[in-house]
Amino acid sequence: MQPALGLRLFLAFSLSQLLVFPANAQTNNSSPGISVEEQLETLRHFRLDISEGRTQTSYLEAHHTMLGLYWRQVAKDRVEDLPAVTLLHGNARFSGCGKGRRPNAYCPESNEISLSTRGMQRTQRFSQTREQLLALTVLAHEWGHHVNHHSNRGTYSRREEDAADWRAGRYLAWLMQNDALSVKGFTDAANLFFSIGDFHINSPHNNPKARYQAFIAGVADDWAPGMIHGDWSMDTPETFSRVTNRRGSRSTAMGDNTPRGPRRVTAEVYRFEIERGRQIAGNLFSAVLGVVSCGTGSSSSCANALQQQGKAKPEGWYRLRTMRIDCQRGTFDIDGDGIRRQPLKGDRKKQAAVIAARSCQPMRGQAETDAS
Repeated sequence: MQPALGLRLFLAFSLSQLLVFPANAQTNNSSPGISVEEQLETLRHFRLDISEGRTQTSYLEAHHTMLGLYWRQVAKDRVEDLPAVTLLHGNARFSGCGKGRRPNAYCPESNEISLSTRGMQRTQRFSQTREQLLALTVLAHEWGHHVNHHSNRGTYSRREEDAADWRAGRYLAWLMQNDALSVKGFTDAANLFFSIGDFHINSPHNNPKARYQAFIAGVADDWAPGMIHGDWSMDTPETFSRVTNRRGSRSTAMGDNTPRGPRRVTAEVYRFEIERGRQIAGNLFSAVLGVVSCGTGSSSSCANALQQQGKAKPEGWYRLRTMRIDCQRGTFDIDGDGIRRQPLKGDRKKQAAVIAARSCQPMRGQAETDAS
């Protein structure tokens, strides 16, 4: 990445005016007196309550501590001697990197991360939960830079930003696998992640599609096949499902006492879908992208960016849909996708076949009854 404003910083998402904390506080994560499980419990039961001191700042500090534990003790490529990194809130200055202020960035000289959501209200009316998820994803990405700097970039040896995205995906998948992040929370975070990108001149980050691919590659690295989260199953690194209905019984040959499974299965599914013919930059951050373009590009690019605010759409996102599987015929259909019913093997995401293999089988009670 090229130096920006005289600072050797790794910038996250071009959120230079995005995420807000009330004070210029700082948090160092060098106090590993807590165990991984204890910190996971804190995250599982965290609820925002200002009267109890549980603010967005304390939520991010809890994840800041968890990220340190994860990358030092849990990750398969953990770095046991990974230096502590300080989290700066608000408009605090870096102690290194020219002692400048740059929100949502990592300074490798002083091992500091700055995080600020300033301007979010002006850019988009987020719910409190979505604002938390965005801040969490930014923090996980910046931690990715810290680990890259003191270790390596994995398979992204020449792509610093993709490597940080990959590490962010790994952390969020691990949180979900350990019941510290819901499936909806994960998909919302991934949607935010995909919608973010730098499209101004000399952008240090990749486009949303490539960014998402790196993120999902990280999810796949920490994904256990058939992972269960509540009543949801992760079918592939980018699909989830929960069965809502099993109806009928499949017919069998006369005299065949083989246990019979359901004729039809209905499931709610999360699937990442690409929208063709859409602009890449999302409405989500169009205002921020315009501001950055005006700060770094030509006058014409600035005018164009401002003119395009509010017109762009995300190129893809996780959608919640209903899938209907005919176990007898081996076909599936998804409500509202505009595609006719097709064979299970016709699902390019390979989710339909996974659900059928799991849910078209007889339930335990049925198998025992049929066999008796």
